[in-house]
Amino acid sequence: MSEVARKISPSRRGISLAGFRELNVLLAFLLLCGYFYYQHPDVFAKPANLAIIMRFVATFGMLAIGEVFIIITTGIDLSVGSLTALTGIICAWVMLKGIGMLGMGPIPLVPALIITLIIGMLVGVWHGLFVTKLGIPAFIITLGTWLIARGLAAYITKGYPVVFPYRGGHETFLSLGQGSFRSIPYSFIILIGIAIVATIILNYSKLGYRVYAVGGNLEAARLSGINVDRVRIFCYATSGFLAAVTGILMASRLGQGTPTVGASYELWAIAASVIGGTSLFGGEGTILGALLGAGIVGVMQNGMVLGNTSSYLQEVILGMVLVIAVVYDTLRRRITGAQIRTFFGSFSRKPRDA
Repeated sequence: MSEVARKISPSRRGISLAGFRELNVLLAFLLLCGYFYYQHPDVFAKPANLAIIMRFVATFGMLAIGEVFIIITTGIDLSVGSLTALTGIICAWVMLKGIGMLGMGPIPLVPALIITLIIGMLVGVWHGLFVTKLGIPAFIITLGTWLIARGLAAYITKGYPVVFPYRGGHETFLSLGQGSFRSIPYSFIILIGIAIVATIILNYSKLGYRVYAVGGNLEAARLSGINVDRVRIFCYATSGFLAAVTGILMASRLGQGTPTVGASYELWAIAASVIGGTSLFGGEGTILGALLGAGIVGVMQNGMVLGNTSSYLQEVILGMVLVIAVVYDTLRRRITGAQIRTFFGSFSRKPRDA
């Protein structure tokens, strides 16, 4: 294998290593479920409460999948919470009021969904172009969009929600976020479908190999002929697309597009992806890990609500969990790197003269 090939080889995990790391996350998830079931045995395991948890997981999991693509390439997206609010409002607005500047009245369901998804994806492309072509740090450009999207959401609606009327002929749309199949919410089913597609892209396609390669060593990937800019733009576009999906589902679930939704969602999404094993240093991460991380986040939030934990304290706990996950990832990488250097260093030492 050539030197360049060795440098760009992505750190995809083998079966044993992947299973071990994700097994840890799975065990943490099961222990957390056991703890909250012990604390609230009469409520936690009821189908209605499990449906609430699955809707939480669908929301955070969708955004976490988008963060996985970006974080693998050593980026970050801080705009997904605000973009969730903006796209939810756009979806509700075009379905109920149309596009006045184009002289178009209320738009049917499918075209409205397509318009919303395209807008979300274009915002992601906007991020990718700034990061790749202008060299703007992802933290800065996505933070700017976080402010822009939140401000636009409030400006478009003047701070008021765009409410779907009762029995207004939008039952199909509302069922996306409110309906269920055999007690399993449709939003959770949509999450599983998207997770399967994302897993296939990351693990079984050339594009997935290139995503890991860019995160493992950007310059080596560029030298090997990979279009690094295109790969990174794709990752940001994916995050924007999934934020729009989340916005649509939230508008459907609430029965309205509201500018106040999505606060701190970007932090929950980042926490879910990092808890699930995605490394903030790039090159590592799986969709399964992100789903398990979203499961932990969803169960934590639900358990704290059942325990009447203050919303302010919930933010404190989220911050602590995120710090612990980042510290664990940092220490793990340091220990692994030291072990590798020690191992190869033992072969490079010259033997003593007899």
